Amino acid sequence: MYIQISETGVIKRQKVDIDSDVSIIYGYNNSGKTTLLKALDQAFANRQMEKFILGQSGDQALYIPTNRIVVSEHSTEQPQLKDCEDWLHYQKDSYKDYSLHLKRLRDHILSNEIVHQFICGAIHKIFDIKVNELNSRYSDGIENIINIYLSIIWAMMWNTDFSVLSEKAFFDELSQKQLYVMIDEIEMYLHVNIQSKLIGSIKQDFPACHLIMTTHSPLLLTRYKQCLIYKIQAGKLKMIEEDMYYEDLNIIYDQLFDVDELPKKFQKDINLLGNAVMKNRVDDTEKIQSMIKHMREEYPNLSRRYNAIITKAENIGDKNDQNT
Repeated sequence: MYIQISETGVIKRQKVDIDSDVSIIYGYNNSGKTTLLKALDQAFANRQMEKFILGQSGDQALYIPTNRIVVSEHSTEQPQLKDCEDWLHYQKDSYKDYSLHLKRLRDHILSNEIVHQFICGAIHKIFDIKVNELNSRYSDGIENIINIYLSIIWAMMWNTDFSVLSEKAFFDELSQKQLYVMIDEIEMYLHVNIQSKLIGSIKQDFPACHLIMTTHSPLLLTRYKQCLIYKIQAGKLKMIEEDMYYEDLNIIYDQLFDVDELPKKFQKDINLLGNAVMKNRVDDTEKIQSMIKHMREEYPNLSRRYNAIITKAENIGDKNDQNT
Protein backbone atom coordinates (compact mmCIF):
# COMPACT_ATOMS: atom_id res chain seq x y z
CA MET A 1 0.00 0.00 0.00
CA TYR A 2 1.22 3.46 -0.86
CA ILE A 3 0.50 6.55 1.18
CA GLN A 4 0.91 10.12 -0.05
CA ILE A 5 2.79 12.54 2.18
CA SER A 6 2.89 16.28 1.64
CA GLU A 7 6.00 18.43 1.44
CA THR A 8 7.04 19.46 4.92
CA GLY A 9 10.36 20.81 6.15
CA VAL A 10 13.15 19.04 4.30
CA ILE A 11 10.80 16.26 3.14
CA LYS A 12 9.56 16.40 -0.45
CA ARG A 13 6.08 15.40 -1.59
CA GLN A 14 6.13 11.67 -2.39
CA LYS A 15 4.36 8.35 -2.19
CA VAL A 16 5.73 5.86 0.29
CA ASP A 17 5.30 2.08 0.11
CA ILE A 18 4.38 0.94 3.63
CA ASP A 19 3.02 -2.54 2.98
CA SER A 20 6.16 -4.46 3.89
CA ASP A 21 6.37 -6.33 7.19
CA VAL A 22 9.33 -4.13 8.10
CA SER A 23 10.57 -0.90 6.53
CA ILE A 24 13.82 0.63 7.78
CA ILE A 25 14.87 4.19 6.99
CA TYR A 26 18.43 5.39 7.49
CA GLY A 27 20.27 8.59 6.67
CA TYR A 28 22.47 11.37 7.99
CA ASN A 29 21.56 13.49 10.99
CA ASN A 30 19.15 16.24 10.01
CA SER A 31 18.24 14.44 6.79
CA GLY A 32 14.55 14.34 7.75
CA LYS A 33 13.99 10.86 9.22
CA THR A 34 11.92 12.10 12.16
CA THR A 35 10.11 14.64 9.97
CA LEU A 36 9.17 11.85 7.57
CA LEU A 37 7.69 9.69 10.33
CA LYS A 38 5.70 12.66 11.62
CA ALA A 39 4.43 13.33 8.08
CA LEU A 40 3.39 9.69 7.75
CA ASP A 41 1.66 9.87 11.12
CA GLN A 42 -0.28 12.96 10.01
CA ALA A 43 -1.21 11.33 6.69
CA PHE A 44 -2.52 8.26 8.52
CA ALA A 45 -4.49 10.42 10.96
CA ASN A 46 -6.09 12.37 8.10
CA ARG A 47 -7.10 9.16 6.32
CA GLN A 48 -8.46 7.62 9.49
CA MET A 49 -10.50 10.73 10.30
CA GLU A 50 -11.97 10.76 6.78
CA LYS A 51 -12.98 7.11 7.17
CA PHE A 52 -14.48 7.83 10.60
CA ILE A 53 -16.61 10.65 9.20
CA LEU A 54 -17.86 8.29 6.48
CA GLY A 55 -18.66 5.64 9.08
CA GLN A 56 -15.89 3.35 7.85
CA SER A 57 -12.85 1.82 9.52
CA GLY A 58 -9.43 2.99 8.39
CA ASP A 59 -5.89 1.73 8.73
CA GLN A 60 -4.74 2.42 12.28
CA ALA A 61 -1.26 3.79 12.89
CA LEU A 62 0.92 4.61 15.86
CA TYR A 63 3.91 6.96 16.03
CA ILE A 64 6.42 6.38 18.85
CA PRO A 65 8.91 9.26 19.13
CA THR A 66 12.39 9.24 20.63
CA ASN A 67 13.27 10.08 24.26
CA ARG A 68 10.79 7.65 25.72
CA ILE A 69 12.16 7.18 29.24
CA VAL A 70 9.63 7.75 32.03
CA VAL A 71 10.81 9.47 35.20
CA SER A 72 7.55 10.90 36.58
CA GLU A 73 6.26 9.48 39.86
CA HIS A 74 2.94 11.35 39.77
CA SER A 75 -0.34 9.46 39.66
CA THR A 76 -2.33 9.73 36.47
CA GLU A 77 -5.92 9.40 35.35
CA GLN A 78 -6.92 6.98 32.65
CA PRO A 79 -8.02 8.81 29.47
CA GLN A 80 -11.66 8.25 28.61
CA LEU A 81 -11.91 7.79 24.85
CA LYS A 82 -15.32 7.08 23.42
CA ASP A 83 -14.53 6.69 19.72
CA CYS A 84 -11.85 6.88 17.02
CA GLU A 85 -12.06 10.67 16.86
CA ASP A 86 -11.27 10.93 20.56
CA TRP A 87 -8.40 8.50 20.12
CA LEU A 88 -6.88 10.52 17.27
CA HIS A 89 -7.16 13.79 19.22
CA TYR A 90 -5.65 12.21 22.33
CA GLN A 91 -2.78 10.71 20.34
CA LYS A 92 -1.97 14.12 18.85
CA ASP A 93 -2.11 15.80 22.27
CA SER A 94 0.10 13.10 23.81
CA TYR A 95 3.12 14.35 21.82
CA LYS A 96 3.10 17.57 23.87
CA ASP A 97 3.96 15.61 27.03
CA TYR A 98 4.84 12.12 25.92
CA SER A 99 6.36 11.10 29.25
CA LEU A 100 2.97 11.77 30.91
CA HIS A 101 1.28 9.62 28.26
CA LEU A 102 3.71 6.76 28.89
CA LYS A 103 3.16 7.07 32.64
CA ARG A 104 -0.59 6.66 32.00
CA LEU A 105 0.08 3.49 30.04
CA ARG A 106 2.15 2.10 32.89
CA ASP A 107 -0.44 3.03 35.50
CA HIS A 108 -3.50 1.74 33.67
CA ILE A 109 -2.34 -0.99 31.27
CA LEU A 110 0.81 -2.45 32.79
CA SER A 111 -1.13 -2.98 36.05
CA ASN A 112 -3.13 -5.69 34.23
CA GLU A 113 -1.62 -9.08 35.14
CA ILE A 114 -1.93 -10.54 31.62
CA VAL A 115 -0.16 -7.55 30.06
CA HIS A 116 2.42 -7.52 32.84
CA GLN A 117 3.37 -11.17 32.35
CA PHE A 118 3.44 -10.81 28.56
CA ILE A 119 5.93 -7.92 28.73
CA CYS A 120 8.02 -9.73 31.36
CA GLY A 121 8.26 -12.60 28.88
CA ALA A 122 9.27 -10.22 26.09
CA ILE A 123 12.04 -8.72 28.24
CA HIS A 124 13.30 -12.22 29.02
CA LYS A 125 13.32 -13.15 25.34
CA ILE A 126 14.98 -9.96 24.08
CA PHE A 127 17.49 -9.32 26.88
CA ASP A 128 17.89 -12.84 28.29
CA ILE A 129 17.08 -11.39 31.71
CA LYS A 130 14.40 -13.03 33.83
CA VAL A 131 12.13 -10.46 35.47
CA ASN A 132 9.01 -11.12 37.52
CA GLU A 133 7.87 -7.55 38.07
CA LEU A 134 8.27 -4.26 36.23
CA ASN A 135 7.84 -1.76 39.06
CA SER A 136 11.60 -1.42 39.58
CA ARG A 137 13.73 0.95 37.51
CA TYR A 138 15.70 -0.94 34.88
CA SER A 139 18.28 0.19 32.34
CA ASP A 140 17.25 2.75 29.74
CA GLY A 141 17.27 0.05 27.07
CA ILE A 142 14.84 -2.19 28.96
CA GLU A 143 12.64 0.76 29.92
CA ASN A 144 12.54 1.77 26.27
CA ILE A 145 11.33 -1.68 25.15
CA ILE A 146 8.69 -1.70 27.90
CA ASN A 147 7.42 1.62 26.57
CA ILE A 148 7.39 0.43 22.95
CA TYR A 149 5.45 -2.72 23.85
CA LEU A 150 2.97 -0.81 26.01
CA SER A 151 2.44 1.75 23.24
CA ILE A 152 1.63 -0.96 20.68
CA ILE A 153 -0.74 -2.75 23.06
CA TRP A 154 -2.48 0.54 23.86
CA ALA A 155 -2.93 1.40 20.18
CA MET A 156 -4.42 -2.03 19.53
CA MET A 157 -6.68 -2.08 22.56
CA TRP A 158 -7.39 1.53 23.59
CA ASN A 159 -11.14 0.83 23.79
CA THR A 160 -10.74 -2.42 25.76
CA ASP A 161 -11.83 -2.83 29.37
CA PHE A 162 -8.70 -4.40 30.81
CA SER A 163 -10.46 -5.28 34.06
CA VAL A 164 -12.43 -8.04 32.29
CA LEU A 165 -9.85 -8.95 29.64
CA SER A 166 -9.30 -12.68 29.18
CA GLU A 167 -5.94 -14.15 28.23
CA LYS A 168 -7.39 -15.63 25.03
CA ALA A 169 -8.91 -12.31 23.95
CA PHE A 170 -5.61 -10.55 24.64
CA PHE A 171 -3.48 -12.90 22.54
CA ASP A 172 -6.10 -13.06 19.77
CA GLU A 173 -5.90 -9.28 19.50
CA LEU A 174 -2.09 -9.27 19.43
CA SER A 175 -1.93 -11.93 16.72
CA GLN A 176 -4.67 -10.53 14.46
CA LYS A 177 -4.75 -6.76 14.87
CA GLN A 178 -3.13 -4.93 11.94
CA LEU A 179 -1.34 -1.77 12.97
CA TYR A 180 1.22 0.47 11.28
CA VAL A 181 3.85 1.22 13.92
CA MET A 182 6.33 4.05 13.28
CA ILE A 183 9.26 4.04 15.69
CA ASP A 184 11.92 6.74 15.69
CA GLU A 185 15.48 5.52 16.40
CA ILE A 186 14.39 2.10 17.61
CA GLU A 187 17.95 1.13 18.59
CA MET A 188 18.21 3.86 21.22
CA TYR A 189 20.01 2.68 24.40
CA LEU A 190 20.35 -0.89 23.06
CA HIS A 191 23.50 -3.03 22.93
CA VAL A 192 24.26 -4.39 19.45
CA ASN A 193 23.55 -7.95 20.63
CA ILE A 194 20.02 -6.85 21.50
CA GLN A 195 19.65 -4.94 18.24
CA SER A 196 20.46 -8.10 16.29
CA LYS A 197 17.33 -9.91 17.52
CA LEU A 198 15.02 -6.98 18.26
CA ILE A 199 12.98 -6.78 15.05
CA GLY A 200 12.40 -10.53 14.93
CA SER A 201 11.19 -10.48 18.54
CA ILE A 202 8.73 -7.63 17.98
CA LYS A 203 7.36 -9.27 14.83
CA GLN A 204 6.95 -12.56 16.68
CA ASP A 205 4.90 -10.85 19.40
CA PHE A 206 2.90 -8.59 17.03
CA PRO A 207 2.80 -10.61 13.78
CA ALA A 208 0.13 -8.53 12.01
CA CYS A 209 1.92 -5.22 12.60
CA HIS A 210 3.81 -3.33 9.93
CA LEU A 211 6.95 -1.75 11.40
CA ILE A 212 8.31 1.47 9.92
CA MET A 213 11.39 2.66 11.75
CA THR A 214 14.34 4.98 11.50
CA THR A 215 17.83 4.01 12.58
CA HIS A 216 21.50 4.92 12.68
CA SER A 217 22.44 1.27 13.20
CA PRO A 218 24.04 -0.62 10.28
CA LEU A 219 23.35 -3.87 12.15
CA LEU A 220 19.55 -3.43 12.02
CA LEU A 221 19.66 -3.28 8.23
CA THR A 222 21.01 -6.85 8.08
CA ARG A 223 18.99 -8.81 10.63
CA TYR A 224 15.46 -9.20 9.22
CA LYS A 225 14.92 -10.93 5.90
CA GLN A 226 11.52 -9.57 4.85
CA CYS A 227 12.19 -5.87 4.98
CA LEU A 228 12.50 -2.85 2.74
CA ILE A 229 15.48 -0.57 3.32
CA TYR A 230 15.34 3.09 2.38
CA LYS A 231 17.95 5.79 2.38
CA ILE A 232 16.61 9.29 2.90
CA GLN A 233 18.47 11.81 0.79
CA ALA A 234 17.54 15.30 -0.39
CA GLY A 235 14.12 14.87 1.21
CA LYS A 236 13.17 11.69 -0.64
CA LEU A 237 13.30 7.98 0.06
CA LYS A 238 15.45 5.80 -2.18
CA MET A 239 14.93 2.06 -1.92
CA ILE A 240 18.04 -0.12 -1.58
CA GLU A 241 17.56 -2.89 -4.12
CA GLU A 242 20.35 -5.21 -2.92
CA ASP A 243 19.66 -8.03 -0.48
CA MET A 244 21.22 -6.94 2.82
CA TYR A 245 20.14 -9.91 4.94
CA TYR A 246 23.24 -10.91 6.93
CA GLU A 247 25.45 -8.91 4.59
CA ASP A 248 29.01 -8.30 5.75
CA LEU A 249 28.95 -5.27 8.02
CA ASN A 250 32.07 -3.82 6.41
CA ILE A 251 30.15 -3.68 3.13
CA ILE A 252 27.20 -2.03 4.91
CA TYR A 253 29.51 0.62 6.38
CA ASP A 254 31.22 1.24 3.06
CA GLN A 255 28.30 1.11 0.63
CA LEU A 256 25.35 2.40 2.66
CA PHE A 257 26.90 4.59 5.34
CA ASP A 258 29.82 5.99 3.34
CA VAL A 259 32.32 4.97 6.01
CA ASP A 260 35.68 3.86 4.60
CA GLU A 261 36.34 0.20 5.41
CA LEU A 262 40.10 0.80 5.28
CA PRO A 263 42.39 3.82 5.65
CA LYS A 264 43.17 5.12 2.17
CA LYS A 265 46.93 4.46 2.47
CA PHE A 266 46.36 0.87 3.63
CA GLN A 267 43.79 0.31 0.87
CA LYS A 268 46.26 1.52 -1.75
CA ASP A 269 49.06 -0.65 -0.39
CA ILE A 270 46.97 -3.82 -0.03
CA ASN A 271 45.75 -3.39 -3.62
CA LEU A 272 49.37 -3.13 -4.78
CA LEU A 273 50.28 -6.29 -2.85
CA GLY A 274 47.23 -8.06 -4.28
CA ASN A 275 48.35 -7.20 -7.82
CA ALA A 276 51.83 -8.56 -7.04
CA VAL A 277 50.32 -11.82 -5.80
CA MET A 278 48.15 -12.15 -8.91
CA LYS A 279 51.15 -11.54 -11.22
CA ASN A 280 53.42 -13.66 -9.00
CA ARG A 281 56.07 -10.97 -9.41
CA VAL A 282 57.46 -8.12 -7.33
CA ASP A 283 59.17 -5.35 -9.26
CA ASP A 284 60.70 -3.54 -6.27
CA THR A 285 61.44 -5.90 -3.38
CA GLU A 286 62.84 -3.19 -1.10
CA LYS A 287 59.75 -1.04 -1.56
CA ILE A 288 57.46 -4.01 -0.83
CA GLN A 289 59.38 -4.91 2.32
CA SER A 290 59.22 -1.33 3.56
CA MET A 291 55.51 -1.16 2.81
CA ILE A 292 54.80 -4.42 4.66
CA LYS A 293 56.86 -3.31 7.68
CA HIS A 294 54.87 -0.07 7.87
CA MET A 295 51.54 -1.89 7.51
CA ARG A 296 52.34 -4.29 10.33
CA GLU A 297 53.55 -1.56 12.66
CA GLU A 298 50.85 1.03 11.91
CA TYR A 299 47.85 -1.27 11.31
CA PRO A 300 48.44 -4.57 13.17
CA ASN A 301 44.73 -5.54 13.25
CA LEU A 302 44.24 -4.96 9.53
CA SER A 303 47.53 -6.73 8.79
CA ARG A 304 46.25 -9.82 10.59
CA ARG A 305 43.03 -9.67 8.58
CA TYR A 306 44.91 -9.47 5.28
CA ASN A 307 47.80 -11.65 6.43
CA ALA A 308 47.43 -14.15 3.57
CA ILE A 309 47.94 -11.47 0.89
CA ILE A 310 50.77 -9.78 2.79
CA THR A 311 52.61 -13.05 3.44
CA LYS A 312 52.29 -14.22 -0.18
CA ALA A 313 53.62 -10.88 -1.50
CA GLU A 314 56.47 -11.07 1.03
CA ASN A 315 57.38 -14.60 -0.10
CA ILE A 316 57.33 -13.59 -3.76
CA GLY A 317 59.72 -10.75 -2.96
CA ASP A 318 62.06 -13.15 -1.11
CA LYS A 319 62.09 -15.53 -4.09
CA ASN A 320 62.90 -12.64 -6.42
CA ASP A 321 65.88 -11.74 -4.24
CA GLN A 322 67.11 -15.34 -4.26
CA ASN A 323 66.88 -15.55 -8.05
CA THR A 324 68.91 -12.35 -8.62
